[in-house]
Amino acid sequence: MCEEGVEVKCVPEPDEFNPCEDIMGFGFLRVSVWFVSLLAVLGNVVVLLVLLTSHYKLSVSRFLMCHLAFADLCMGIYLLLIASVDLHTQAEYFNHAIDWQTGPGCGLAGFFTVFASELSVYTLTVITLERWYAITFAMRLDRKLRLHHAAAVMLGGWIFCLLLALLPLVGVSSYQKVSICLPMDTQSTVSQIFILSVLVLNILAFLVICACYFKIYCAVHNPHYRSGSKDTNIAKRMAVLIFTDFLCMAPISFYAMSAVLDRPLITVSNSKILLVLFYPLNSCANPFLYAIFTKAFRGDVFILLSKVGLCQQRAQLFRGQTVSSKGSSGTSQVRREKDKVRKGGSGGQEEAPIHLKKSSGHTCQQTSPEESPSLKT
Repeated sequence: MCEEGVEVKCVPEPDEFNPCEDIMGFGFLRVSVWFVSLLAVLGNVVVLLVLLTSHYKLSVSRFLMCHLAFADLCMGIYLLLIASVDLHTQAEYFNHAIDWQTGPGCGLAGFFTVFASELSVYTLTVITLERWYAITFAMRLDRKLRLHHAAAVMLGGWIFCLLLALLPLVGVSSYQKVSICLPMDTQSTVSQIFILSVLVLNILAFLVICACYFKIYCAVHNPHYRSGSKDTNIAKRMAVLIFTDFLCMAPISFYAMSAVLDRPLITVSNSKILLVLFYPLNSCANPFLYAIFTKAFRGDVFILLSKVGLCQQRAQLFRGQTVSSKGSSGTSQVRREKDKVRKGGSGGQEEAPIHLKKSSGHTCQQTSPEESPSLKT
């Protein structure tokens, strides 16, 4: 590590992209990166474990949340790789710089971070569109989004994100430019177009999300709109999730855009602060915002623990709430059928005409809790 009064010869010569310093140039970053990475990995592993082993049927919302948790898990793995190499090369990174930045480890770390960030943005956009669609067409069961629709959309997203992450490995930009293995090589025109395209796509995704939540806000405040509180509560929770993510990403996008335009407003050393404290913050916050803090997730945890003999009473309580909800739905359905029989089938009386109330040009239909496309909060 370069210090005043100590003569150290660095090869290659230090520049704005490779200053003569450790990967984590500041002491507090060395501690913070371990905390953030472990929180991201453990939080998202718990979410994936609970959602995939839940006794509930895999819904579209749960399916999309699993993809988001996996993307955030990949971000945690990237940070663990960077933190491990920093710990291994502490105070002598200049002896390992070439081997690390030109070796397969840095390429793997860069692949993880680009794939994770783009898949996370893509999945957040799909989650928002799914919420808007579910609330807008809440009374149209024939237009309900099915699991195979979501699977096809996410398959396209995976292919797209994999291609973006692979391009720097085949010469379009490069992960070898800096010690934190981000695609910051903008020397060629193709590399500049690649980085600008990624930034523009992220901005467009943010605009789509803003537009969807504006439409959702207008829908739930429409006096003619009738929807269960479940959809409305989830929309609010998802709004907090989405805007937290993009507020964290805003500084990264701003400074990256200035660097691409050859007007860098921040050095690589200072950008590592953004890398540790802002860039992965959403990967740590997502598991708590959309899963761990929700009532349904807590129920899944208690039921999962009851399988090994723990929290039996709590698990039975959540099971009872589920059965009660289903039972009340079934009872109301039976009562409606009996009312129809009484009105239409007594002794030689004429059948009373049934008038369906219409709202906004569509026939209103009653949906049961199992038919709701959303996740309990």
